[in-house]
Amino acid sequence: MRRVISTRESVRIGRCIYCGTADGGLSEEHVTPYGLGGRLTLLEASCSRCAKMTSGIENTVLRNSLFAARAALRTPTRRPKDRLKPQPMRVERDGKTQIIHARWQDHWKVIHLPIFPVPAHIDRRAYSSGIESTSMDVFELEEKGEDVARRFGADKVLPPASRLEDFARFIAKMAYGYAVEKYGLNAFDEVYVLPAILGKSDDIGRWVGCSDRREFPVRDCNISVGFVILPEDELVVKIKMFPRFDGAEYIVVVGRVKALYRDWVHSRGERG
Repeated sequence: MRRVISTRESVRIGRCIYCGTADGGLSEEHVTPYGLGGRLTLLEASCSRCAKMTSGIENTVLRNSLFAARAALRTPTRRPKDRLKPQPMRVERDGKTQIIHARWQDHWKVIHLPIFPVPAHIDRRAYSSGIESTSMDVFELEEKGEDVARRFGADKVLPPASRLEDFARFIAKMAYGYAVEKYGLNAFDEVYVLPAILGKSDDIGRWVGCSDRREFPVRDCNISVGFVILPEDELVVKIKMFPRFDGAEYIVVVGRVKALYRDWVHSRGERG
């Protein structure tokens, strides 16, 4: 069952979903980021140290890669004043990359979604580390890149500098949050993807990738992220970014589910 979150929904966890501590003040965790209109939250779910780390992942994607596109789509922001200030944009002139500053209205309002191979854990291919992109979904909002470049006297406008690993960790963080919200922290024997989310391992491509076919329907709505959970022996979450544009669909192998729990789910005939 594909799930659409249209109203605020919250589940109390009571300990950090990343490191397990119950000490100190635990903060609220937006599963789909607030900056993408996320309404699903985990209460008392992140310690200050882990919250700082995971918010850094989100900021890299939301404030750098998607700043102008989010402004154009009018997604929520905790820093509305930043949308009034000129922000950096990369352009190329005479073969050289330059940074200029412009209001979001004048930026290249574009969504770049990398296309990855399927997770190495699924197809069992030879794998060492990191993640690679085989292609890119590009959705331009309002203007073409060449029109933006022409306005600034540049040869071309360039996408923000970003690391594929950061985007993959961003996807993995959401998938893990969906799994915890649905089934709780005690459902797992092991969470495979957690070390990669925390930056403790360089194996994000083993657990995160793209589906070889797109199965989610295109939705004319304001939902930024759609997802479905497949609770088998190894729990998999499928995520679709920006359904209105038929954005890329990602697969995250979250971890191994306990046998007792798995049997209970199957007896009820449940799917995520």
